[in-house]
Amino acid sequence: MSAHREFLGICRTVTLWHNRADTELGAFHGIGLSDFAAMHHLAEAPNGRLRRVDLAQRLALTPSGVTRLLAPLERRGIVAREEAGHDARATYAVLTRSGKQLTKDATVTMTALAESILGSMNDRDRAAFAKLASPA
Repeated sequence: MSAHREFLGICRTVTLWHNRADTELGAFHGIGLSDFAAMHHLAEAPNGRLRRVDLAQRLALTPSGVTRLLAPLERRGIVAREEAGHDARATYAVLTRSGKQLTKDATVTMTALAESILGSMNDRDRAAFAKLASPA
């Protein structure tokens, strides 16, 4: 198979996984995979907060992209915006108490989904995807 066909096949597979995760997270928790990814990174950060520019980098988004992603979560009270007292340009995204609980609950769903998807792969294929997912 040619490289471009392999690449397109990988893109299709990832899109199918993304859609499945969106469907399951939406049905059980009212969020999408991108929301979950943002919440996961915030939950992993010290004090459940990150500079919005750092969150954008972790999600491979632009700063305006992370603003668009977080806006609905802020309206729902899942994420709050905090100003950095010493730097008027920097703002933080912070998980609220309800955001922490939602992240915990959604992690159970994502873990089961990930185990289902990755558990169906052979070791070689799973290792190849893990290599692609590792930071460069």
